Parts: sequence; C-alpha cells; structure tokens
Amino acid sequence: MEPFIRYAILFFIIQVFISCNKVPDYSIQDPDDLIVIDGWIENGQYAKVLLTKNAPYFSLLDSTSLRELVLTRATVSLSDGERQEYLILRRNKDYFPPFIFEGNEIKGEPGKTYTITASYGGKTAIGKTSIPPPVSLDTIYFKMKENSDSLGSLWIEFTDPPDTRNYYRILSKIVGRDRRYYSAMIMGLSDESFSGKKFGFSIFRGQDSYISVNKNSYFSLGDTVNLKFCTIDKAHYEFWNSFQDEILNSGNPFASSLTVVKTNIEGDGLGIWGGYGVSFYSVVIKNAP
Repeated sequence: MEPFIRYAILFFIIQVFISCNKVPDYSIQDPDDLIVIDGWIENGQYAKVLLTKNAPYFSLLDSTSLRELVLTRATVSLSDGERQEYLILRRNKDYFPPFIFEGNEIKGEPGKTYTITASYGGKTAIGKTSIPPPVSLDTIYFKMKENSDSLGSLWIEFTDPPDTRNYYRILSKIVGRDRRYYSAMIMGLSDESFSGKKFGFSIFRGQDSYISVNKNSYFSLGDTVNLKFCTIDKAHYEFWNSFQDEILNSGNPFASSLTVVKTNIEGDGLGIWGGYGVSFYSVVIKNAP
C-alpha cells in the first residue's frame, strides 16, 4: 500500500476508537501502550505478522513516525497445538516499513487452530484463529465495463457448502503491477443470504491505500491476475466487516463513525490474526464474453 501500508491504517483506525470516549470530551487522554498485530497464515504457507505499537489519536502519521512504531525487537511465537516456533524478523520491500515477522517451520493446514503470541516491553498480545476448508470457484471470467473497450471486473461463481455458516475473503494481485495481494472492494463476505446455494458476483480491485485513494478499481485487458479465494472463520470476518464499515463511514459526513473495529487479539493488543483456506487461481485477461 503506497504511501502507507495496510497495517498502518489498521492500527490508526482502531486507535481512533480506543482513544476516544463515547461521550464527547475535548480532553483526549493518551492511550495505554498496546501491541498492534496484523498477521495471517494460509494453508500450505508460513505465518506472516506485521507488528507495531499504537499511537495517540493526534500524533503525526508519516513515513518517519511509522518506522518508529514498528516493533523490531519484539518476540513472536506461533503454536499449532502440537509444535511451537519463533518467527523471524525479515526485511521485505513489499511493505512499508519494510519489516515482517515470518515463520519457517509450521505451515498452515485446514482444520487446525493457530495461536500467535507477541511480547514487547512487558506487554503480551495473543490471538487465535483457524483455517477452514477451502472452497473452489465454479466459474471465473472477465466482464467488460459498459462503454469501455479495455476495463472491467472479474465475475466469479461458487457453490456454498450447506449446513454451516461460511465466510469468505478475496484477494487479487496483478502480475507486474502489484507488489503483493490486495483485498477486493468487499473485504469480507458472509453466506447468510445464500447458504448452500450457488452464488456469483463481480470482483473489483480494492484500494492499495485508504489515505491516497486509487480511483481505478477495474482490471484491464492484457492483465494477468492472480486470485486468492479464501475461506475465513467468524472472528476474522467480523474484523474485516467492521473495518470496511469504518472505512466507508469515515468518508461520509452523514454516517456515524462510532462503531469499534472488532479484534480477535486478547491481552495487551489490538488488530487481527487470521487464517485463510485458500483456493488459488491465475487468469490471463484476453477478452470478455
């Protein structure tokens, strides 16, 4: 996300609601020191965790201050209930600031529960997540935008598993253009209205920044798009659903922005630790039906 990455926006938005009182008050107190987690684990992949500390509501948010918030000296451990490993801090230019904790022993498996523990400065934050079984897409194709000769969306269809409540998330990456995967415009999807049925809808490119807005939400002829269609658990969905609501409300002067962004982090922390049951696809956009 340029110029600020996704997790910087994550901890900033959450901090707005932790630091503000429910009743209007002109004297806003500095928040308690907390660990902010933005982490995930996919089936067949190692865990990745972006780790920062929080900041006061009126603090300056720029590239220098973001670097200072990264917890490079923290300890991060991962457990799958049988094994435990300590994640290693590595430099990664696909993120800013370019630091990320990564696993190298435990890979994600559907059906398992994973616990992340981050410790820094006498504080400890703990998150638990599971990886649901992946669901495959039945159909995927490029759908041209009306009155355009090159821009459009991706249309997908899938059959929702019956008898269970299911939650989904979709990430895309344009090869040669995007550094990493970005969320689709719909950050989280529940099967509440189509449980057990075949369901289809259009996917638009999500923003790579929620500060400097990229107005181009379309894919183009000639693009090679890597797509992750992901199943997620309920707590993971509730985080992204509340996060999306806050993004939308923050840009609407007539909408309330008093809803707290939900978190599945306990102890001295905020943020999200999520598991993904991923079905992977690569689409070369050549033409539209």
